[in-house]
Amino acid sequence: MDLTDDLPDASRRLAPTNVNGRAWGTVAVLLGLGTIYATSVPGWHFMWLMLVAIGWLLFGGGWLIVLGASLVRRGRRGALRRNWRFWAVPPLVVALVGSLVYVGAPVRMRFELSRGSLDLFAKKVSEGTSQGKRNRIGLYPVKYLEGSRRAFGFMIEDAGLFGSYGFAWSPNGEPDIDSPGSYRHLDGPWYIWIDEW
Repeated sequence: MDLTDDLPDASRRLAPTNVNGRAWGTVAVLLGLGTIYATSVPGWHFMWLMLVAIGWLLFGGGWLIVLGASLVRRGRRGALRRNWRFWAVPPLVVALVGSLVYVGAPVRMRFELSRGSLDLFAKKVSEGTSQGKRNRIGLYPVKYLEGSRRAFGFMIEDAGLFGSYGFAWSPNGEPDIDSPGSYRHLDGPWYIWIDEW
């Protein structure tokens, strides 16, 4: 028996089905991936993060309205069991992505994916064989680069809202770069370089 038979047409359209349950789950996953990308650099990509935040707000509001309408109109737990993708997947995605962002996993993951290029560039700088200006190092778009053979740093394009963020390399302790900012150790000779205004 279809529980939506006695619903008005508008409520029937709002009632989640297996097909649009998958669609809601897919949108939640895409927003989750957007959030991971936006938070994958030190200081975060704030323009991307604002766009994703607007997406989450619209998605969350719509999801709550549809879920509420379904609970009020249907009044049966069987409907929730049948449409578990609709009501269960989005909160699970939010919890997973929130946990990953909280522990800094997106920043660490992008750093590790770029580690080979970063180490190769650092080796060339220390040997004096690098070609000055770079547009990208690994997965990072470079805003500007400065330093010497013993330590260098680069700022990431569009990272941070109230300052600039990037990475610094220094095999002999905290970097000694003639630029303002602070450093937070990340791994080995790599530091996160923070220049807040």
